[in-house]
Amino acid sequence: MNNITSPSLANDTYWNSVAQFDTADLNNAIVEFGPAQVVVSGKTVTEKKLSAVGQASAPALAYLSNQKGKLGKYAREGLSVAGEAMIAKAARAGNYKPLTDAIAAITGASLTIRNRAEFETLGGRFEDQLRDLKNGGYIVCKKTGMDKPSSKRNVLMQVIALIAEVQATAAAM
Repeated sequence: MNNITSPSLANDTYWNSVAQFDTADLNNAIVEFGPAQVVVSGKTVTEKKLSAVGQASAPALAYLSNQKGKLGKYAREGLSVAGEAMIAKAARAGNYKPLTDAIAAITGASLTIRNRAEFETLGGRFEDQLRDLKNGGYIVCKKTGMDKPSSKRNVLMQVIALIAEVQATAAAM
């Protein structure tokens, strides 16, 4: 029989209180950052607002994207650029889910990217679809009688541009 005094394994209250760490304090902690400052420029109120939007963070752009007029349009464009950078950063790390989500939302079609090789050749897949379109993806406008790009061609061009930008940004990181 061992005479070492130690709590028995049956004593659950002892073991439940040993080395407990309460994370509630961490979750409720307030982290302080340096001062936040935005310096606006411009002569008119609209120019000053657009100047502020041009410097805004992604969360601020997400909020401002619901605004109407020039401010909302500029915020949506800024949010798109920020989103593209986040997609590229994720793709650089091997996480292709954000890119897949964006392409599937644009095309309305299922898409899978399994590995880096598929990511690298993704643009070619959509360029092949573009080449396979009837009449190069152009239709005759009923009003003018001139050729105009079809909606399918526009979608494919948008996806190809997104892929090229993401690949270039990811490679530059």
